[in-house]
Amino acid sequence: MGDDQHDDESRNSSRPQQEVPPERRSWISRHPVLGAILLPVIPGLIVGLIILVPDKFFDAKQDGNSSAQSPPPARTEPTDRPTTVSAPPSPTSTSSEEVRWSGTVNLTYLDLDSVPPKVVSGNNGASVWASYNYSSSKKFSEATLYGRRGDFLTVQPTIASWSNPTKPTRQQCADLIATQGVDSLPLGKNSSYCVETAAHRVAFITELSVSDAIHAYTAVVTVWSATR
Repeated sequence: MGDDQHDDESRNSSRPQQEVPPERRSWISRHPVLGAILLPVIPGLIVGLIILVPDKFFDAKQDGNSSAQSPPPARTEPTDRPTTVSAPPSPTSTSSEEVRWSGTVNLTYLDLDSVPPKVVSGNNGASVWASYNYSSSKKFSEATLYGRRGDFLTVQPTIASWSNPTKPTRQQCADLIATQGVDSLPLGKNSSYCVETAAHRVAFITELSVSDAIHAYTAVVTVWSATR
């Protein structure tokens, strides 16, 4: 029996061992040089990936939170948009000192409410009128200025003499007529007059001179626009 066992061991030891196929060998056994180089490096790479992946995940989460919490950028208007400028409001009322008309007239029967003033045929409808005393040579020796016609054969106190060398304002003329108005005044070259028209405008008569062509006075007249 001992001989049989010895014979079996001799047969097993003398039987050639079967070789492992190359495809079943490990990568390191097939590439021993590269395995010797990379083997010490692989653990460090694994540790780095373990640390890097959570950091990247945390950074991405932080960026998402920051984007959600930050307000949207403010909207800016284009700089080339045209700017609309409103025109100033036009005046709604006329100034009391606005002049309606100014110029030279013949002192006869005058309607000073017309623009320009016009000569009428008689004192009916005239704002002011002048009467002349003519001589045989058709020259007048004296003249009188009258105010507006009143009732039957009467004249209203709507003229006043302005003695100040400076030109009055409309209000000054109106106040003078209201306080010192008369129905008639003598006409003279060096005299000036404030007059109230039929439409209750105020006029100023000044710079009288004698016209030989019409044998009457001419004068510079200013009529203000405002009425009372």
